[in-house]
Amino acid sequence: MEESRQQLNPLYGIGLFLIIMIFFIFVFAPLQYKFGMAGLALTELGILLVTLLFTRLSGQSLKEVFPLARPKFGQLMGTILLWVGCFQAVLICTLILTLFFPEGFLNVSSGITSMFSTTPPIVTFLIVAVMPAICEEAMHRGFILFTFGRVSRDWAVVLCMGLIFGLFHMDPYRFLPTALLGMGLTYVMRKGRNLLLPALFHFINNFMSFLSSLQASGADTEAAASLLANPAYLRMSLGVYLLIGSLSPALLFGGSYLLRRSSGCLPAHRDSRTVLTVVGVLLLCFLMTAAGLVLFIGNMKTVMELENLIPV
Repeated sequence: MEESRQQLNPLYGIGLFLIIMIFFIFVFAPLQYKFGMAGLALTELGILLVTLLFTRLSGQSLKEVFPLARPKFGQLMGTILLWVGCFQAVLICTLILTLFFPEGFLNVSSGITSMFSTTPPIVTFLIVAVMPAICEEAMHRGFILFTFGRVSRDWAVVLCMGLIFGLFHMDPYRFLPTALLGMGLTYVMRKGRNLLLPALFHFINNFMSFLSSLQASGADTEAAASLLANPAYLRMSLGVYLLIGSLSPALLFGGSYLLRRSSGCLPAHRDSRTVLTVVGVLLLCFLMTAAGLVLFIGNMKTVMELENLIPV
C-alpha cells in the first residue's frame, strides 16, 4: 500500500480531472439542462462520488488525501483576508474582461441569476454555497492537489491548479476569474494543509454570489444592459473597483502572513526579499489608486449624461 502511494504523481490528478470532464459533458450537463438546480445538485454529488472512488482505486488514504483539522484562529483570519483580496482582484479582472465582451458577461450573469431563482432561497443556498465548498474542494484541493505533493515549487502548483479550476467551469468568459480563485484556494490549502480552510474560502465566495442573485431583478438586468452598452460606464466602474480594490495587494500579503505564521511555515529568518515584497505591495496599492482616480474622474461626466437618458 505504501509503495502505491509513493508512485502517485500529477498524472493521477489530471486523469481524475479528465474523467470528471467526460462525465460533465455526457452526464452532468444534460442533467443540469433537464432538471436545473436539481441537476446541479446531482452534479456536485457525482463529482464527490467519482473523487472518492478514484481515491480508493488508487490505493490512497482518505485521511491523507482529505486532511481535516480544527483550524487555528490565525488560519481562519488569514483565509478570510486572502478571500477578500482575491475577491477584489477577481472583480477588477471581470470588469476589464467585460470591457471587451459586455454581452457575453451580461448573458452569463443573467443566466446564472435566472437559474438560481427557480428554487427556494434555502435550497439555492445549499446547492450553490454549501455543496461546491465540499464536493468541488474534495476534488481540486483534495485529490488533485494531493497528486502534486512531490512538486516543490509552490508557484508552479498554484498556477497549474488555477488553470485546472478555470477549465473546470467550462466557460470562456469566466475562465480567468475562476482561475484566479483557484490559485487563491490552492495557496490556502498548500500553506494551511487543512481542507476546511479552502472549503471556507469557497463557501464565502459562493455565498456572496448567492446574495447578489437574491437582490437581482429583471429591471436591474435591463438597466445594466443599457449601461453596459456604453464603454464610459464600464471604464468609470473599473475606476471605482480599482479604488476599492487598491487594498487587495495588502490584504493578500497580510492574509498570507497570518496563514503561514499560524501554520508554522514562515521562514526562520527574514531577508531582503521580505522588504522588497512590502515595497512592491505598497507601490502596487498606490498605482491602483492613481489609475482608479483617473478612470473615475475621466468618465464621470459622460456616465452622468447617459444616466439622465435612461428612463426610471
